[in-house]
Amino acid sequence: SAIHRVKKVTFTQLVLTVIRLLSAYAAAVALPWSVAQNQFGDRISANNELPFWIALGSVCAAVMATILSLIIEHRVRYDLTPRLGEYVCEAFREEIELMYKVLEIPLNDIETKQQQERETWEYVAREFLHKYRFDTVFAADRFGAILQYLQSGMDPRQ
Repeated sequence: SAIHRVKKVTFTQLVLTVIRLLSAYAAAVALPWSVAQNQFGDRISANNELPFWIALGSVCAAVMATILSLIIEHRVRYDLTPRLGEYVCEAFREEIELMYKVLEIPLNDIETKQQQERETWEYVAREFLHKYRFDTVFAADRFGAILQYLQSGMDPRQ
């Protein structure tokens, strides 16, 4: 199912972020430790090779994160359906409709009903996408598909 694939992409993006964080933290520990070891080596009783191994682990994690990001970008995201926006929005249909009712603007006689409804759907799209931040997981084209489907009033394609 499409929602299962969305969860898979989200999970792989989460793993990638954790690997990048661990790499950065390891580098942040190894560099000052190595400088302190070189400067005050005779006063520090820790293993002299430990900063090297931490730095090596950091570099390996960074390389692994780069390879994983290429796999995610060119394999996992590439295989996502172009109808992703429809599938994601349909999974959240009740919540989106509730947002529509809350954000619905009372009709006026100045603008057409379609224009006012389009404006309300734009507010709903902004609120929904701000709440769930799909832009951090999907590429711009997939995020755009979700935005477009919301702004169209969530009318399923035939």
